[in-house]
Amino acid sequence: MNEKIDKIVLSLKEEMFIEASNLVKIRSVQSDPAPGKPFGEGVAQALDYALKLGERLGFRVKNVDGYAGHIEYGETGKLFAVLGHLDVVPEGEGWSVDPYGGIIKDGYLWGRGAADNKGPTVAVIYALKAVKEANVPIRNRARVILGTDEESGWECVKHYFEKEEKPVYAVTPDAAFPIIYAEKGIITYRIRMKRDPSSSGKIKVLRLEGGDAPNVVPQSAVVELSFFSTETIEKLKSFHARNNARIDWSTENERLVVRALGKSAHGSTPEKGINAIAALLDFLKDLDLSEDVKTFVRALATKIGYETDGSSLRIAGRDCVVGDLTVNLGTVRMNDEMMEATINIRYPIYYSEAMMARQIREALKPLDVGGEHHLPPLFLSPDSELIKILSEVYTEMTNQPATLLTMGGGTYARAVPCGVAFGPLLPGREGTEHQPDERIALDDLVTVARIYAQLFYRMLTLWE
Repeated sequence: MNEKIDKIVLSLKEEMFIEASNLVKIRSVQSDPAPGKPFGEGVAQALDYALKLGERLGFRVKNVDGYAGHIEYGETGKLFAVLGHLDVVPEGEGWSVDPYGGIIKDGYLWGRGAADNKGPTVAVIYALKAVKEANVPIRNRARVILGTDEESGWECVKHYFEKEEKPVYAVTPDAAFPIIYAEKGIITYRIRMKRDPSSSGKIKVLRLEGGDAPNVVPQSAVVELSFFSTETIEKLKSFHARNNARIDWSTENERLVVRALGKSAHGSTPEKGINAIAALLDFLKDLDLSEDVKTFVRALATKIGYETDGSSLRIAGRDCVVGDLTVNLGTVRMNDEMMEATINIRYPIYYSEAMMARQIREALKPLDVGGEHHLPPLFLSPDSELIKILSEVYTEMTNQPATLLTMGGGTYARAVPCGVAFGPLLPGREGTEHQPDERIALDDLVTVARIYAQLFYRMLTLWE
């Protein structure tokens, strides 16, 4: 360990906390594009702030057409990169603090993006700052690459690497320590069915919607019905969701509004959440709805429903590397012309996505199923040079073995020729990303900065 660099990291921690808080205050959820702002105003503000921070800290910075940017140190040699992202998923409901307050209290930084991924990205920037301030001789280059579309479609890094050099090695602080050497394949399927104005049924569905994003377990869902009967109310009173979602209802102007309230979780671990959409579909599937809505609802309820393993879709399975396939029923929407839902699937590395897609389409007929935002699985050999370097740095800084891990989440490690996820979640810590009251311990941010500072030192000065 370079002790001089480590001391500099500790001296910068209060400044680091303030800058991480400032970034969290920017609501960088994807919105309507504008010139030079392909993912909307909030995302553009976050990228601009991070690049100006890098500039204030004395680095060269570059904005690549508003899609992404980088903060760079070093003039020659091989390129090592750390990829973070500045966009966030929508805040959702159930917060005890302002999700964009950037609040620091009780030893934590709170807010959407505090852990995923603004806080860790700022920690990495300050790690690089510590190496620069130490003024050690360097032979290579390092970049902190700032993505802006990680939660939605990865168009940011696709565009960035069409214009910019790809690193030899890269890591991303967007998962967990010690080292994630394998990631499941990820794909979102959009399920659609056109409305049929001629469909008959006693009960009319005026509104059906739930969920914020395909990769988040939906915390809430709502349906609005008209032409309902006392029998409908009696069914509602006796209904109990099998996943223990809470069901509330009210009658307003001859309309019945039913809400399901569950628990959000990351789409890679749907079994940790309570899916509100699944509960609502379970109630709706036995009502006398119009034939088109009934077909749509029953297909989703019987072929997906409460399941998170794909059993009724007949795609359940596992491998010896990353484990079980998971399915998250993430969103549902309906208007006068179309009904639509999304499912987010994380599949084992030895699966065939093409065969899985064919089976899903068969299982959900007559609904239309289209795949989008597909990330093939990631696997990096445990014997690779990058794994060896990361293991040595992690063990040196924590005095803990660098156990190799796998996960269902998807990171920017897949965007480069040779990359893995490295932090920020330390062993034993609770992951709060994509949940209400997202937060990260300030002490853990310091640990991330300390580990990454030594990694930068190693890659900039010793890597050959």
